[in-house]
Amino acid sequence: MANLRKAKAEEAEKILEFYQKVIDSTRGSEFNPKWNRDYPNLKFIEGCVEKEELYVCTEEDNVISCVVLNNRFDPEYENIEWTINATAQETIIIHTFAVSSDFAGKGIGKEIFNQIRNNALKNNQKTIRIDIIDGNVGAQKVFEKFGFEYVDTVEMFHKAVGLEKFHLYEYILKNKKNHL
Repeated sequence: MANLRKAKAEEAEKILEFYQKVIDSTRGSEFNPKWNRDYPNLKFIEGCVEKEELYVCTEEDNVISCVVLNNRFDPEYENIEWTINATAQETIIIHTFAVSSDFAGKGIGKEIFNQIRNNALKNNQKTIRIDIIDGNVGAQKVFEKFGFEYVDTVEMFHKAVGLEKFHLYEYILKNKKNHL
């Protein structure tokens, strides 16, 4: 079973290597977050670890998945007609979520999402949201399979690519069962 836990400061270099492998393995595939060597970078990773927002899943001391979880969102989120009204404190935002291509199709992403969802339910949060960059069709399919609903498409600025279209998705936690 994949166990999601907070990343440790001493893992920052290993996490950077993980993301760089993801960048290389997703280039040209339907899973293309359009990240590059400038993002996610070591400074970003260290900052997320320091804020206790970066989570990892490891197997035999190898990072097999990472995700940033917080309640911070781009200003464009404020103009969206979300399915449910929720304050920032009632919302989890998924950022920079990736699973190693070596573990693709083995249910790791699903297990990690189940852990994210169950923790959000325990913390009385109402919703989980994600924005997926245009062209990352694989991620859209996966999150739809997890039960996320498409809400809108907006243009947002991202460090890695500049101004780009993002597809916004939401998963309502209220009245959800604890297993996919």
